[in-house]
Amino acid sequence: MSLQNKVAIVTGGGKGIGQTIAFKLAAAGVRVVVCSRTQKDIDHTAGVIQEQGGQAAAICADVSKEEDVARVIEGTIKVFGPPTLLVNNAGNYIYKSVGECSLEDWNKSIHVALTAPFLFIRGCLPHMKEAGYGRIVNVSSLFAVNPHTKNLSGYCAAKSGLIGLTKQLSYELRGDHININAVCPGAVNKDDDDLEKDRYKFGEHLLRRDVAESVQFLLSDAASQISGAVLDIAGGTGFETKVHAM
Repeated sequence: MSLQNKVAIVTGGGKGIGQTIAFKLAAAGVRVVVCSRTQKDIDHTAGVIQEQGGQAAAICADVSKEEDVARVIEGTIKVFGPPTLLVNNAGNYIYKSVGECSLEDWNKSIHVALTAPFLFIRGCLPHMKEAGYGRIVNVSSLFAVNPHTKNLSGYCAAKSGLIGLTKQLSYELRGDHININAVCPGAVNKDDDDLEKDRYKFGEHLLRRDVAESVQFLLSDAASQISGAVLDIAGGTGFETKVHAM
């Protein structure tokens, strides 16, 4: 499953699941660029990786803006070289019912969780095609396929669209040796600082590292024959989750 010296971009890498993904990839020898709108968060993520002997860079960006996405990709090439690994993790929660949701609210959800992945994929594809190799993981949500809470229509619509984008591109890119998959995490336990502590039994809690390890697998050569998959990582988020058709 060697990822040594590969170059990855992780969006939303300043905290939460994205940060843990960045930590896992860096520990595997990946040169990681993390981006988000909050400079201090991504500086912290990159700093921890560097303190542990890894290679990381932080680029502040609004991933919903085309020019910022281009700047992140250009910055990655300048620091580490062309990216062949991409993790589209960024997302935002706007807790409003459809009746309360403004068009601005709706667009924010769509732009961050669906348009941004499109922009990053489009921008990284030429470099992956030139390398003859690419791995993309889109972080969707279990709520996109089996809602468990109210007032997240924009978020769920965007994350559902991300699954559709994943499946379509798996077909379009199959001749380019580029794999693209999605993971759908359930509700994640925020208390996940100690990565060495015992795991929970299935159905109790879901940890960020559970998601990160699944993402790492899908980026690795161990998953070279997997593309277009949508992996539910349910943890304790409702056992009634239905298996959706692949």
